[in-house]
Amino acid sequence: MTEGLETLKSAVAKALMSENSNLILGKAPIVRAVFEGRDISPIWDGLFARVSADLNDAAAFLDVSILLHAIGEEDKAVISQKAALEISRQYRIRNGQGTGPNVLVFVTAGDFMANTPIEFLLEGSDANLLLHYVDADTADLNDVPEHDVAFVAVGESAVNLPVLENLHRLLRGWSGPIMNNAPRLIMALSRDGVAEALKHEPSILAPPAARADRALIKRLASGEIEVDAILAAAAFPVIVRPVGTHAGKGMEKISTRPELSAYLNSQNESEFYITPFIDYSGTDRKFRKQRVAFINGRPYASHLAVSEHWMVHYLNAGMTQHEDRRAEEALWMANFDNDFAVRHARAFDALHRRLGLDYFAIDCAELADGRLLVFEADVAMIVHSMDWESIFPYKKSAMRKLFAAFEGALARRVARTTSTPAIECAHTGKPAIYQRTDDDCLVCVLAMLTGRTYEQVEEIARSCDPAYPLGGPMSHSIMRGVANKCGFVLLSSIYMLWAKPAIIGVVSPTVPNTGHAVFWDGEKIIDPGFCERVDRSYVDRCGLEFTQRASDLEPLISHDAKISYLAGAVAVSEPL
Repeated sequence: MTEGLETLKSAVAKALMSENSNLILGKAPIVRAVFEGRDISPIWDGLFARVSADLNDAAAFLDVSILLHAIGEEDKAVISQKAALEISRQYRIRNGQGTGPNVLVFVTAGDFMANTPIEFLLEGSDANLLLHYVDADTADLNDVPEHDVAFVAVGESAVNLPVLENLHRLLRGWSGPIMNNAPRLIMALSRDGVAEALKHEPSILAPPAARADRALIKRLASGEIEVDAILAAAAFPVIVRPVGTHAGKGMEKISTRPELSAYLNSQNESEFYITPFIDYSGTDRKFRKQRVAFINGRPYASHLAVSEHWMVHYLNAGMTQHEDRRAEEALWMANFDNDFAVRHARAFDALHRRLGLDYFAIDCAELADGRLLVFEADVAMIVHSMDWESIFPYKKSAMRKLFAAFEGALARRVARTTSTPAIECAHTGKPAIYQRTDDDCLVCVLAMLTGRTYEQVEEIARSCDPAYPLGGPMSHSIMRGVANKCGFVLLSSIYMLWAKPAIIGVVSPTVPNTGHAVFWDGEKIIDPGFCERVDRSYVDRCGLEFTQRASDLEPLISHDAKISYLAGAVAVSEPL
């Protein structure tokens, strides 16, 4: 608590005393103060003094809106935020010493669920956050401040769809380092969109979600239609919730038509999601819901909540009151990488491949049959370390690991663009080569295998086929043609010699129904893409093809020929 209080004092001092234009406190220190029940009057008094003295103090208005959101004064918060954004669309948060990277963050107006809570992810860093507010009418991004790396933080919601559509247009030619530059993929994170994306994954159950207007729900409540008219092969009980809500607001389990009628009478919304109720309770009849964050494809534990009620939220699950539940969460976090993440490795692979984002989070549970039950996926889920350390001492290290991974992902995104990569290919001693487009993985791995540059491989590919599109994709025939012109004969098979360099084809960790090429340099796997999920275990699960030089494969070829001959299969010299 003392450490948090000192952090708050430091942040307040920076924001209230600094002459730096539009320097704000931001969500992290304000929400932490409210969450921990501290006296917020010093913040409140300081901000309102500034607003009273200067009606153009945009930073003060924005911090006031954050404070009002944190204490539940939503209507007033909207007014204060609107006032801030009418004055300025750019704000700055200085974390720590402010000596870290300048992170440009594309955000939009809204409550705490409107954008990725990046303030919590980078709270313990020295990064400077440059918040740049955009909306559906933003004409261009010519006024963005200088920065080292960018991040798209706008989350999926009905209100944000026009904003994301506009961002898709605005970011189409973006050339600098950026994470989550995929507005269309974020738009697809609706409840029905996630269910559709995951419906064919055998390791995952993502219950179908159907949108239904009030009139259709009334027909179901009256008995005019059955549940299966809305949800195929479904019946009561169902879960009903208004479209666009989070944190269980307006969500109820409905078992009968009278219950549905009563529910409609209690809600004012015009459109709802209906999903089948899935009993995910354990043998002790308790329900467990896990939040997992994904950073460049790697899963990280955020929290585990245990409750007697099917609608589990961390704040209402009694984790503070029940020591046994905290002990279970502590064990889950401590063993996450070697237990939960291993059991659900295929599901995690599929999630990253199907959703395709650099950063997102899921709420999930384990089913008795071993599948992962996915409730929702989003880029705007709250991931934080605000829980009392005296009660949750085990959380600090788990969250520090998650936050460090996010910092590292940003740093690597910068490094790949601005400097020579630190990783070297073991067989050539030359730097690793990384993708410049979405389709050039074969260009990169060929360059690493042959010791040529990216540009040389592209030039040779054009000499093999003048129609080859620079930046890929590259066909296997052109790949072999390039190798031949470099003095190599490449052979592909379902096995390889791990002592020699090779091109490995795997199921793409980011793009559904496609392959991806990574490079084995004789010692380690080098993925030319930005995903960090392709390691040896991923290759074991998702490897499609291994391609090596014929000269390197000679011992294996000779061994196979000998075995085939001894088995009476074919003679070594038998003509084709």
